[in-house]
Amino acid sequence: MADSGTPAPRGDLPPPAHPGRRRPRIRRLPLLPQHHHRPLLPPPLPCHPPPPLLGFAASEGFHPAQPPHPSARLARAFADAADFSYSFVPAGKWLTPWRPRDVRQGRVLLECTPEPECHSAFEYYYTFSLRDLNLAVCDPLFRRYSLLPPIPKEIRGQHKHLVDFGLFLAPTGEDEDETAFRVVCMACNETTVVVFEFTSSTGQWHIPAYLRCSSLGIFMPDSRYTSACHDHEQGCFYCILCCWNKLLVLDVVSMDLSIVKNDVAKYNGDSGKPLIVLGRDGTPEVFFLADLFGDGPTDIMRITKQNGGGSSNAWHFENIISLPTQYNYFTLGATEGFLFLRGILQDQNSGYSSEDSSDNSAHSQAESPDVEYFSLDVKTREPKKVCVMKQYFHTVYSYFGYPLPLTKPTI
Repeated sequence: MADSGTPAPRGDLPPPAHPGRRRPRIRRLPLLPQHHHRPLLPPPLPCHPPPPLLGFAASEGFHPAQPPHPSARLARAFADAADFSYSFVPAGKWLTPWRPRDVRQGRVLLECTPEPECHSAFEYYYTFSLRDLNLAVCDPLFRRYSLLPPIPKEIRGQHKHLVDFGLFLAPTGEDEDETAFRVVCMACNETTVVVFEFTSSTGQWHIPAYLRCSSLGIFMPDSRYTSACHDHEQGCFYCILCCWNKLLVLDVVSMDLSIVKNDVAKYNGDSGKPLIVLGRDGTPEVFFLADLFGDGPTDIMRITKQNGGGSSNAWHFENIISLPTQYNYFTLGATEGFLFLRGILQDQNSGYSSEDSSDNSAHSQAESPDVEYFSLDVKTREPKKVCVMKQYFHTVYSYFGYPLPLTKPTI
């Protein structure tokens, strides 16, 4: 090719179309270190808000939230779709119906007991020998179930004369399979507290922890009534030993079992058991009903660890809220940052006690007063009426869930 007289361009740039015009200056950019090169990621997906409270599972079925509760419409749709009669679960070992013992993450822990004469409002008081334990876990919305095997004799035989005093579903982690679950049974005899755990991944029971108690000078509870304080969010199980001012604490993540001395366990009376919710710093806060002004137990007291106190066992008392005085209240349980209460109007309560409700022939449902069930958000201190029933229950199991299109099978 003939030389046109134009100087050869540098690099791979083509010759300029107009030789007299200035060439644009090209600047080389410095290369970033390899670890500075990050791929473009899509924006993070919004986190789902905590599931709303839909209602209570009790021994006689599911009781959905009712208007004007904000979850009433969602709760009604859920109640219509789910089966809380547990008719899809095969009959248990005993000639008694399945009863709920705990609710967690869409699952219901069921028990079939050998005591048909127990009234439903009081049967959770009773403890049973481990050899009589008959359990199942079910998903009432998708009608799936898993029958748990009995605790093997060679395992329970390591500790003699054990009775259970606490049954609950342990929380599962986000990295676990969506259908995996764990069941924990707390059992004891006069000298030892033993933890039994069932895992769906292995299909077997084992003993992850036990604690000798004879040297501590305490006698373990013989009733489930003293052990209904769970904090599932932080993965802890609390048993309040009222007579000895102690807390039995099980960390279900690490399976550490310990006994903590405190001055709050003694606040237990006719208005129900103390309730435990973990505070923001992770320490347990105890709530109980008190009568500060002589108008009935309508004041919710909170007891927290005293910061900077001279004694490690110093606790701070605080009246967080005074409830409407026209009701007589009873504490039922606590979970997910909520306290749950039972209330009955004082004029209706005259001459009628919860003990009377154990005799079904004495009071027909038409004659029974309305029993109102409340939730109290500990953070906002806002009480809300969840539903009205005709039955007295000494414990109920709160059910939290998402709208039906967002719900997946849990078993």
